[in-house]
Amino acid sequence: MIAKKEIVVDRRIQKTKKALTEALIDLILEKSYEKVTIQDIIDKANVGRSTFYIHYESKEQLLLDGHNNLNVKLFFDELDDAKGSEISFDNLFVHIAENQQLAKAMLGKKGGNMMTEFFKNNVALKIKKKFGRQFDKSKKEQKLLTFLADAAGAAVISFLVSWLEDEMPFTEKEISSRCQCLVTAIFERVSK
Repeated sequence: MIAKKEIVVDRRIQKTKKALTEALIDLILEKSYEKVTIQDIIDKANVGRSTFYIHYESKEQLLLDGHNNLNVKLFFDELDDAKGSEISFDNLFVHIAENQQLAKAMLGKKGGNMMTEFFKNNVALKIKKKFGRQFDKSKKEQKLLTFLADAAGAAVISFLVSWLEDEMPFTEKEISSRCQCLVTAIFERVSK
């Protein structure tokens, strides 16, 4: 009987968290992340303030929970798994397209900088790891690697955000391919 009670409680928690996340997404798309208050979120989700604070300490934590719902870690891990010097963003763009509203709320112009910066830093880190063996270990070369990876990461995120905001005028494969070409070109031309 205890197991059944835990399942019921878990379902209620899931429903509450889903309602809060959906409320945050709707509100971000409506008026931007910075303008959203906790009161707005609880009103839209139709939950009490104490219920909100049982699950989250802040709207930032709620946003980060939404990030976990995007399962982006899988896609950052996938960048590590690409063969050779190839880097692929295919599955990242497919997943973003499948979760367009959540991605737009988190990464779009109204989403604030926190998640965009998180994505940029993770993409840059993966790019740096992927192309790092092309650089010697000198301090100067490692600085160049960091600068190039940061620039490439920013370019990929800029592509992603523009693509989302413009209602995805290219297929996931097309935009991914362009990002791959851009990143590869940066490292082939600038690193020599």
